[in-house]
Amino acid sequence: MKIILYFYCFLIFVRLDAQIYSLEKCIEIALLNKESLKSAALDVQSAAAGARGSLSNILPTISYGNSWSETHSPTGSILSEIELMDSTFLFSSPYGGVSNTFGSSFSLRQPIYDGGQWLNQIRSANNSLIITQQLARQQEINVILNVHQSFYQRLKAQQLLEVAKKNLNLARQQVSLVKTQFELGAVKKTDLLKTQVLEGRAQSDVLIQETNWRNAKLALRNSLGLMGSDVYFEITDLGQTLLPVPELEQSVSEMVEHNPTLFVRRSQISEAELNRKILFGTRLPNLSASLSYGTTSDEFDSITQLDDWSSSISLSLSVPIFTGYSLSTKQQQAELNVRKQQYDYLTQKHNLQVQLGNLINALENYQELIPISEQVLASAEEDLNLVQERYSLGSATILEVLDAQVSVSQARSSLVSTKYDARTQEVQLRALLGTLDQDYR
Repeated sequence: MKIILYFYCFLIFVRLDAQIYSLEKCIEIALLNKESLKSAALDVQSAAAGARGSLSNILPTISYGNSWSETHSPTGSILSEIELMDSTFLFSSPYGGVSNTFGSSFSLRQPIYDGGQWLNQIRSANNSLIITQQLARQQEINVILNVHQSFYQRLKAQQLLEVAKKNLNLARQQVSLVKTQFELGAVKKTDLLKTQVLEGRAQSDVLIQETNWRNAKLALRNSLGLMGSDVYFEITDLGQTLLPVPELEQSVSEMVEHNPTLFVRRSQISEAELNRKILFGTRLPNLSASLSYGTTSDEFDSITQLDDWSSSISLSLSVPIFTGYSLSTKQQQAELNVRKQQYDYLTQKHNLQVQLGNLINALENYQELIPISEQVLASAEEDLNLVQERYSLGSATILEVLDAQVSVSQARSSLVSTKYDARTQEVQLRALLGTLDQDYR
């Protein structure tokens, strides 16, 4: 018994020590912890490095090199005669053996014109960086959206659990009342059985809602990036009201401007057009210049004498004439890819417009449904009080009481679901518009 008491005291202490997180705090934690955002940041860094590296297409290439070679050849001698003053002299000249050659040089190569390829390659690298940044932004929006949805889902599950517990308490009170009346002979046994059936359903609903609540807690912890942490926290609802529903035409313009998915699609069109220009540049002349400065010698000390170094300058011009239809095929494919990207963009835009219209229509319905649900709940609670009074006076049946209890339960659950479903739809709308991340930059 003491162990159980200590255990409950520990739970109370942990609960009192729990941190209370608001929605904004949850989003802040998720933006710091989610591994998907860290991975997206690495992609952006890699794309930025690629954009810097693309400048190598126009910058000169400078290199320095040393060389050494050793040659082994057969040895021998060559006899030669020289006549001088009626006398003949014989000389022997050796050849072959081991010889060494040392070299040192600087070289510089500078592209001058390549049909605009280098410029478009730099633009393509910068465009790829923009695409990666927008994909990272989309990932950030997804994280914020998941936190909102998990946060609202947990609040919804928590309140539905409270509703289920209230219904269970009400059902137990009803069973106790009817049981007393049955023992006094004031009601029939069927009345008692009906209340017991309702109590069993209420107990089942509590078990279901407890499972949903635990699952919602786990989903929220995962959306915050706290799966490997032992941080215990609770959440609080600030009870924010719904924002006014925007007009469809204005929302479409805002979505086209801010939605990262559409931004990526437009950048992909630009990428396809740049690839087409790069391929066209391969058909144009290619001009480059090179400069070399160096020397070679059979003695290592000689290569340090700059007076013996020589320099050379050269220009290189190449013009493709026939490439076996490979360039024309690639150009045709690049042209088709541009058109494909344009069609994909329009398809994506139209699909998002449909989703946008559905969300706006749903929010307009929720704006009307919430006041109706509140009125329905108030009427159902008043009707239950009246029916219970009539039942206690014997002028109402147990079925009427049970029907009134079910109506109250359904009205409470419907109101909770409607409120949090509306807030979930609202945040989905902001995510679709591409404005959900503006408050967290």
